[in-house]
Amino acid sequence: MNTRLMIEATKANKAGDCTVYVEVSVSNKGEKKKTVRIPTSIKVNADSWSAKSQSIIRGKSKDYYKVNQMLLAQKDLVMEIIAELSQRGKYQLSEIKQRYSDKTAPVTLSFFDIYDEFLKVKNMSMTRNGIKDFKTLKTHLLGFEKERGSKIILSEIDLTFFEKFENYLSKLKIARKAKDSDEVEKIPFADSTILKNLQTLRVFLNGQQDRGLPVNMSYKKFKIRSKPVPALVTLEPEEYKLLLAKVDNERLEKVRQLFVLQCATGLRYSDVIKIRKNHVRDNTIFMNSTKTRQKLQIPLNDNSKEILSACNYDTSTIAISNQKYNDYIKELCELVGINQSFVKTSYRGNKEFPEDLKKYEIMSSHHGRRFFITQNLINGARPEVIMSMTGHVDFRSFSKYIAVTDRSRVNAMELWSKTFGKTQ
Repeated sequence: MNTRLMIEATKANKAGDCTVYVEVSVSNKGEKKKTVRIPTSIKVNADSWSAKSQSIIRGKSKDYYKVNQMLLAQKDLVMEIIAELSQRGKYQLSEIKQRYSDKTAPVTLSFFDIYDEFLKVKNMSMTRNGIKDFKTLKTHLLGFEKERGSKIILSEIDLTFFEKFENYLSKLKIARKAKDSDEVEKIPFADSTILKNLQTLRVFLNGQQDRGLPVNMSYKKFKIRSKPVPALVTLEPEEYKLLLAKVDNERLEKVRQLFVLQCATGLRYSDVIKIRKNHVRDNTIFMNSTKTRQKLQIPLNDNSKEILSACNYDTSTIAISNQKYNDYIKELCELVGINQSFVKTSYRGNKEFPEDLKKYEIMSSHHGRRFFITQNLINGARPEVIMSMTGHVDFRSFSKYIAVTDRSRVNAMELWSKTFGKTQ
């Protein structure tokens, strides 16, 4: 199969301009040569065209370089279409022309019409938490459009768009209550928040490309820089043991039971509040993950048995809203004495922002799941066994929950000393 750029000089208009075609031809042995000519939207003057180099002759046009680059992009698009069709199997040359036409046709829908259609489809396949990132991105894109004063056009989202959008996000601030005060302070987005939005935009564009909509492929040249990853904080075994004793406060006792159940099963909040009697058979929890719909199979241990027995295997009796739950976990952890001091470092641009905190101030439902994963690894369970209980399908997402504890560091050095220490 051969692909070339060409013009038909005999069909030039009065000014001598001709449409440039991408010609695709196939010549199989024993068969007549088959050809399809795909018209681009680009016209060139016949006198400036070189059939040999398939480009405008240098110096024949002041924009010769720019136009030649545009023509190469059209040829590359046709080659890309051919590659896509080849993966599917046999196809007709006419399909290349039709696919090219679909990809380069003017889009009548506005960018946000396309985005809302995308959200509608995602709503049917993703949970509320799963689609949250896409809804957040839409909010920021609307703000970006307003600031720049011009409509966002799908086909114009390129490398430069990503650079300007990243700069816009870096100037945004989020309001939060100042520590030990009722005053509200505004702080810039953390690098991880900016990174998440850029990654989400790329996922959206990948989806539109797969649909055949006109997407500017140069967006893929934007390098989403990896940001420093802060050390993960988790409960130490001694701190977890502080949570095993009942507390006098009735409200916090329900929170304690839910949190211990998360620590002992690795379940997400959305799953732990849905446990019922029919989910437990042979001392094992069987249920489908609300977020990923993965089948979960989690054997009960002494801690999870105690909690489930106390609520008669129905966690709806101790369930509360997610927001209140996360607030109350902090209150619970402070009450039982999980108050180790540490420095939390976030990154914004090229600056570090250290913050002195107590451990209870950052505790949330995620830390129950993290403790389950980290402690099972320390206890010697294989990652694939733990993943079968937590519902993770790939190690990359699983690894985000792995924290290195103080005790595991000490254990590592004690083992080192035991192996390589001084001999008596």
